[in-house]
Amino acid sequence: MRRIPVLIVGGSLTGLSAAVFLGTHAVPGLVVERRDSILAHPKLQGLVPRAMELYRQAGLEPDIRAVAPEAASAGDLLSVRARTLADEHEPLTEAGDEDERAEEAAATASPCAFAPIGQDELEALLVERARKLGGLVQYGTELTGLEQDPDGVTAQLRGPDGTTETVRAQYLIAADGAAGGVRRGLGVRTTGPGTFFHMATMHIRADLSEALRGRSVGMAYLSEPAAGTTLGPLDATGEHWFFATSRPPGSPGTDPETDPAAWVRAATGLPGLDVELLEQVPGSGGRVFTFPVGARVADRYAVGRVFLAGDTAHLMPPTGGLGGLTAVEDVHNLAWKLALVLRGSAGPELLATYETERRPVAERNMRQALARGRTRWQFPGHETDEPLLDFYALTYGYQYRSAAVPGAPDDGAPLLPVTALTAVPGSRAPHIYVSQDADPLSTLDLYGKELVLLVGPDGDLWAEAAARAAELLNTPVETYHLDTDLARPHGLGDQGALLVRPDGFVAWRSAGAADGPDAVFERVLRTLLLR
Repeated sequence: MRRIPVLIVGGSLTGLSAAVFLGTHAVPGLVVERRDSILAHPKLQGLVPRAMELYRQAGLEPDIRAVAPEAASAGDLLSVRARTLADEHEPLTEAGDEDERAEEAAATASPCAFAPIGQDELEALLVERARKLGGLVQYGTELTGLEQDPDGVTAQLRGPDGTTETVRAQYLIAADGAAGGVRRGLGVRTTGPGTFFHMATMHIRADLSEALRGRSVGMAYLSEPAAGTTLGPLDATGEHWFFATSRPPGSPGTDPETDPAAWVRAATGLPGLDVELLEQVPGSGGRVFTFPVGARVADRYAVGRVFLAGDTAHLMPPTGGLGGLTAVEDVHNLAWKLALVLRGSAGPELLATYETERRPVAERNMRQALARGRTRWQFPGHETDEPLLDFYALTYGYQYRSAAVPGAPDDGAPLLPVTALTAVPGSRAPHIYVSQDADPLSTLDLYGKELVLLVGPDGDLWAEAAARAAELLNTPVETYHLDTDLARPHGLGDQGALLVRPDGFVAWRSAGAADGPDAVFERVLRTLLLR
């Protein structure tokens, strides 16, 4: 019987990201994916800066930048809404689009920029990185049985040749998607509006210049041939396009009596258009990929030693990239906690904070995805009175309140505007450049592997206290001294200290000195680690 620390069921964006993040903590994961290979379809259309920050921690930013085209011209691309691509359009504007102060603040809030990369390209990079970090990725492998006990999880796997294998893992991450069987097998129910429709997506090759009439369209939200239709470019040549349209729930992705190319012709308003549908999985012949579109969140994120993540835990309309971002954040949050528990640095109760922290974020993001679906698609089922929130606050300003944030205020974790990221406990630590060399270093680059203590220029007593507590609890704490100019934006006086978790979230802060720093810091560390 093969024994592994973590089994990851599902080898798409969520599962592969989990393997990479676990690998950065020296925890090898086994990813099993029932498909025979990466889906050759750019389902995800790009990475927002917050997602890029997480991949930057894992050393993937240069690889992503090498694959993704330059995003400098992204501002010249139009997001439009129209009946067909050939018709006159109306520009799409949403909350935050015209807030110049938020726009300026967001431009300096992160060392990362938007990366226009397709999910197929990203997954290929994730597979390579996961394997380099000691992980295993097995395609054509299906989970056929699952049992767990207080000490671990026993899984039955069927490989591509039909042979079966029993694997023993200490923990399992279910990333098999909204239609996967792990959540249902565990009896976990969901809350939310449910499934609205199924999205049929295609990678097409076509000349759409006649419909575009010189316009540079980044994404078009169309009402033909059905509400929920989207169309966007996949390259700079205008030859390759992403196409998606809605299908009623329960209907097959393609109707034998319907030519999928006819959907494209209806959407573009070009009845004589020559359309080529490209193959989705090499060698499969499949050219139309379908997935459910809806809104729901799992009532529980964990059952015993099994954790739900990504679409398995939450389903939301693909509007604004919130579903993919939430999924990546999920496993980034979970990975460091699993690593600390597996090496004995933290108590197993730390894992309960995964649901406490991530479920509220998913609920808010689901509501915001619905609100954005209302403005983009105007599709029945997207009716909501939810006001649109500033996108920068949504992606940078979410906060955590749990036992793993011992210094957090009791204020309900409000969403912070991007201008207010000032190292409040429970929030993402601020980005400040500490060098301006050819390869600039951000304060965010200090985080990702261990707990980090930042102290002011006269914070030696805190640094010494941290060293003693770290030795006592056998938990590494990396300490950095900040000068006054760096300490102030973190809310620190010259004798202050700030503890940052491996995921870059502030756990605790003392603006200045304190009586008995050894006892204070040991108590903070024990609380964070649930020891």
